[in-house]
Amino acid sequence: MMTKEAAAADFDIDALDAVDTADMVVQANGRSTTWVWTFAGPGHPQSIALSNKVSRERLRKQAAQEAAQVNGRKWKAEEESPEALARQNAEYIADRLLGWSPVKMAGADYPFTRENAVALLIDPKKGALAIQALEFLADSASFSQGSATN
Repeated sequence: MMTKEAAAADFDIDALDAVDTADMVVQANGRSTTWVWTFAGPGHPQSIALSNKVSRERLRKQAAQEAAQVNGRKWKAEEESPEALARQNAEYIADRLLGWSPVKMAGADYPFTRENAVALLIDPKKGALAIQALEFLADSASFSQGSATN
C-alpha cells in the first residue's frame, strides 16, 4: 500500500500545465465536420498578449471611473450595441485562433485570415460557430494535457 507521502512524491506539478495549442473540430447541425480550428492555449504568447490587452483596457476603464468619482463627476458607462458586442466576441476568438484546416465557401477555397475569421464569427447565420468557439475557449479541459481535442 502506498503512503500519502509516496503518492505525493510521484505527482509532477508540470501535469497541471495547459497545452500551447488545441484543436476544435467544428460541429454543424450536431455532427462533427472535417473542419478543424487550432487555438492558442492559455500560456501561448498570442493568448498572453490578448490577456494583457484586455487587462489594460479594464484597468483604463476602472481608472477613468475612479477619477470621475474623485472629481465629483457622474460616471457614465459606455453604451454598447448588440452588434458591437458580437464584433468584440468575434475579435476575441480571432485573437486566439491560430489557423484552420482547408475549407470551402460557395465552392471556392476560404483561407484562414483574421479578417475571414471575424467575418464568419459576426455572421448571424453562423452564430452557432461563435458560440461553439467561445465554449471551447472557456472550457479548461480543451487545453489540458491528454485532452481528446489535442
